[in-house]
Amino acid sequence: MGQSLAAIVANLIGGLIFFRVDQFIFTSRSLAAQWEVKENISCVDCGKVARGYRLVRSGDYDKSNDAAPGFRCEECSKKKTETLRGKGIKVE
Repeated sequence: MGQSLAAIVANLIGGLIFFRVDQFIFTSRSLAAQWEVKENISCVDCGKVARGYRLVRSGDYDKSNDAAPGFRCEECSKKKTETLRGKGIKVE
């Protein structure tokens, strides 16, 4: 009975630790920038149909509730990223 109780307690403690670490990983705003990628979009800047990228969240920049998200092709996304960096937004 002693080993079974020890295993139960150890699993509960491990589960709680895992839950808290997972919660931090998926809700922390201090982690790396979050990007959304979609295939076959029309770039909002140049109109080219290609794989599209958009920055969703990074530091104080948060477009997660954007009703009409704008996706950009790779070239235009790099230009937009440089513009955001110029405004002091950390983008990785």
